[in-house]
Amino acid sequence: MVNTMARRTDGGVRFRPVGSRRSRTAPVYSPRGTGCPAIEQAVQGLYKGQNEESFWSLMSALNYALELETHVLVPLQTALSAQGAPAPWMEHPIPAEKADGLALWTLRNDKGRCWLPLFTSVAAAGADRSTASRPMADRTLEQAMQLALDTPGIDGVVLDPWSNSASLDGALLNGLLHAGHTPEGPGAEEAEAGKEAARAGHWAAAAECYQKAAEQGSSAGLSLLGECLYQGRGVPKSAAQARKLWKAAAESGEPIALLNLGDDCAARGDNGKALLWYRRARQNAAAVPDIEYTPRVCLRLAQYETRYTSRKKALAQAAEAKQAFTILQREHEPDADRWLQETEQLLYALTHEPPTAPAAYNIESLQLD
Repeated sequence: MVNTMARRTDGGVRFRPVGSRRSRTAPVYSPRGTGCPAIEQAVQGLYKGQNEESFWSLMSALNYALELETHVLVPLQTALSAQGAPAPWMEHPIPAEKADGLALWTLRNDKGRCWLPLFTSVAAAGADRSTASRPMADRTLEQAMQLALDTPGIDGVVLDPWSNSASLDGALLNGLLHAGHTPEGPGAEEAEAGKEAARAGHWAAAAECYQKAAEQGSSAGLSLLGECLYQGRGVPKSAAQARKLWKAAAESGEPIALLNLGDDCAARGDNGKALLWYRRARQNAAAVPDIEYTPRVCLRLAQYETRYTSRKKALAQAAEAKQAFTILQREHEPDADRWLQETEQLLYALTHEPPTAPAAYNIESLQLD
């Protein structure tokens, strides 16, 4: 029995044995690859919730997408392909630098307002004939939002208009693009100062800032001070004290603490309990995704869960993590090199190795301390 057959040029038939496989290509975090799951899920949540909480979840998802330098497809007002046949524009869009000056294709609602469509994926753009064969420009989300603000006659943007969509007017676009990042809450400024010191490699100063933040009740300060203790960075090494601080921060739902508790369990060989912590981190991070912790959630879930249940989902999670860790590495974020290396190793395994056997632990029987 054979899996597939292929014709040879000499008229013969080439057989491929059952069970053989070609290596896959890892998807890229882009409209032509994974799309932007954070935006797509938040828009879907907005439709389901129809409340203020779901609106702010969408704003958080858009902020996260901006942090990730997410790209979108922007339709152009130029000639369609012959007879309206599907064109290669979505798979091979026009680069932003070559699209400058080209007329934009817009939508107008029944109130006369003009909207610039932005598509997060090829599938979203191809869902309607009016854009399925239309030339597209590839721009970052930030560039596309700014383009809408700078173009006379355009009132805002509409995300993925052919499915669950969201419209963002000029006021929202200005808020997303130009609002400053000001630390809020007790100890937030001290925690931020500690992060800056850590990026510069000044670990003693970083630990001191985290200590001050923790003393003011900052869960982020507790989590980050715990990392210093766990690694022995700027303070004497103490895994036991680190776990104590992480559990205190985890009580307030701090995603970084939950991730660190999971990593500690994994380092001690308890992958089942690690996954429970990672799932809690996913739950707590869902409403307010952030480049500081969401990519780590994606990586850990791909490593410990979805690689066993859905290779496609694991690849998408790993692609998103790679995009973020590449940015964090550029910004000299501590541990970004290690996380990026882990992500690339996972992507290689998912695209070159046979499917991984299901995990041997029974999640339902596990409990967290």
